[in-house]
Amino acid sequence: MSRYTISKANKALLKKASRKPVEDYFVSVPNGRRSTRWIRINNYYRLSASQEFETDAKANPPTFRSDQIVEYIGASVPTHVIDGWSFLGRAVEATLRGDNYSAIHFAYYSELRAAMGLLAAEGMGVFSKRHAVLDSASTCDALPKKIKPKKTPQVGTHTIVWPLLDYWSSLRRAFDLLDEIVSPESIRMSKWLLGTGATVPARAIAQYWFRTWGVDLAAVDEDHDKRNLASYRPSQFRRPPRLDSHEVISFVEELWTLFEPQQSRRFPVLESALLRSARRKVTASVAAIPDLEKIGLSNAEATEWSSFFAKSDPIPLIAATRQSVIEDPRCHLQILSRAALLLFVATSAARRLLVNAAYTQDLLGFWWRNHGEDRCLWGIGGVPADPLDLWADILEAITDSSSWRLANPVGTVSLRDWRRTNAAGLDYLGGLELIGIWGLLP
Repeated sequence: MSRYTISKANKALLKKASRKPVEDYFVSVPNGRRSTRWIRINNYYRLSASQEFETDAKANPPTFRSDQIVEYIGASVPTHVIDGWSFLGRAVEATLRGDNYSAIHFAYYSELRAAMGLLAAEGMGVFSKRHAVLDSASTCDALPKKIKPKKTPQVGTHTIVWPLLDYWSSLRRAFDLLDEIVSPESIRMSKWLLGTGATVPARAIAQYWFRTWGVDLAAVDEDHDKRNLASYRPSQFRRPPRLDSHEVISFVEELWTLFEPQQSRRFPVLESALLRSARRKVTASVAAIPDLEKIGLSNAEATEWSSFFAKSDPIPLIAATRQSVIEDPRCHLQILSRAALLLFVATSAARRLLVNAAYTQDLLGFWWRNHGEDRCLWGIGGVPADPLDLWADILEAITDSSSWRLANPVGTVSLRDWRRTNAAGLDYLGGLELIGIWGLLP
């Protein structure tokens, strides 16, 4: 369990945390700056946020630069997400190299950045020893509220982030966010569930998902322990059995398939899969076509959805519900799956801020055009007119990889064989930064 428990006084402070200052910040940024950088170069907290914030918090009275801390926390929402997708890309590349422990290391930090980005979107800045909470009036306070020398433990990033996220996930606004971003056919998840026989309150899904995905106290603390073992202890001492290459490759194929992008609902495949998973938690009944029609679907749509609800979940969603010891050959796939799902939520929260503030793909060109070249998603002069067009290349890589598996029976080929035959596909499938670009752009 976590070494830190949020006190009643600090819970009262967290209840005041508000996304309004962050929303207002993005709306207030002038177009000239929107198209050049995420944060002003002269922002007081830009380079040493943790140190400067701790110094400000120690002063009596505190000397927070409220407008600048709001800017920093706001700008950190998409930028934490951007880094999270890079970490997840390295986790996938390590997975396709057979390096399970490096995959755990990178997936853990992907999960951490997703959590930090999501909390920032909700008005909470995670720093080092003291952490920022913004209320609806943009007033900043420090968490923990009271530091007692020699009695209060250091409440660092790894110690605080999971209790914060776990507590936030218990609040109504956590479910409201999920209810908004998981809306297949533009119908909110709660309406789907209540209209098709849910016997458990839809709000319970928020906490269930966050805890299942590894962001509750016990599960995330366990992931942190696994990360310590993966990062600091000799891997050869607890080397897991090798998975068959088919299982590893099909996992990566299915992960990418979940993030097929579309213009309207950005990741509708994943939204649909999450809805089906949620429905299985709240009811065992078959989704009746008449009930589906009552929530606004045509007969043809209702028939299709009824059939969809009866199908099995994709591998990453199943893996995300399981927590194995580090010696288990699938441990890294489980942590990677949880990180991907938490990143989906954080990315959706960040995109929501940008869309509501009328950001555009062109205004954000300063970031995504350079980021894609930096991460080798395209070369010099190869910037796509629309990044979503690159899904065709990803789909081709998935199709070629799947065909290779069909042509090579289980147990007869290795990851090396796949890598040599699918060199172009390997280049595409390790670049999960592309999902971050898709997910953030309005």
